[in-house]
Amino acid sequence: MTKNINDINTVDLAQVGMHYGYSKTRRHPSAKKFIDKTQSGIDTIKLDDTLSMMKVAIDKLKEVQASGKSILFVGVKPEIRPLIRQIALSINEPYVTERFIGGSLTNFPQIKKRIDKLHDLLKKKEHGELSMYTKKEQLLIERDIARLDKNFGGMSTMNNLPGALVVIDSRHEDMAVTEANLTNIPVISLSNTDCDISKLSHPVIGNDGNIAAIEYFLEVIKTALQK
Repeated sequence: MTKNINDINTVDLAQVGMHYGYSKTRRHPSAKKFIDKTQSGIDTIKLDDTLSMMKVAIDKLKEVQASGKSILFVGVKPEIRPLIRQIALSINEPYVTERFIGGSLTNFPQIKKRIDKLHDLLKKKEHGELSMYTKKEQLLIERDIARLDKNFGGMSTMNNLPGALVVIDSRHEDMAVTEANLTNIPVISLSNTDCDISKLSHPVIGNDGNIAAIEYFLEVIKTALQK
């Protein structure tokens, strides 16, 4: 199945279950206009809208990439962490898969200090400079490295605020979306019918709870951005 955005059609999206929304009772008012029909209480998404939004989102990501700015991928749900990490690494972009730390965007100078500390400790470890410390001190430093790597390792290539944020399920990643909005960073999100679409500059309305749909969405991005 093609992953090139110019060759994709609604049949391709239907095959990965992109059209499955949530129950009408969970529907956010902002998603109403994207509903094709409701059957047995379950909303079905208009895939024509999904495809159009996906093309707009891809164009925006290409624009950001061409500008030289980074694209931060965020997805902390356990089941999608490997997918987020894989796509980010494949196109040399930063990512967050463990926990989005408050202030990661709105207070980036402080976050950058943490990233710089991680780089410094890793450099000292690589050059054998930790041997000058006692065993207890080395243990504490190793724990510090592990903690910093867990929290900021995926962002270690970021020197400045990203040019765009890519998230899966904007409702679940509300903190990241809020901080992006506060810092005027465009947000591209695969978001289902329970999400507030109005918070997103570049929403892609679709099934954000199905691994096949999520993987397909990320592969489309990878195909578009991979050099």
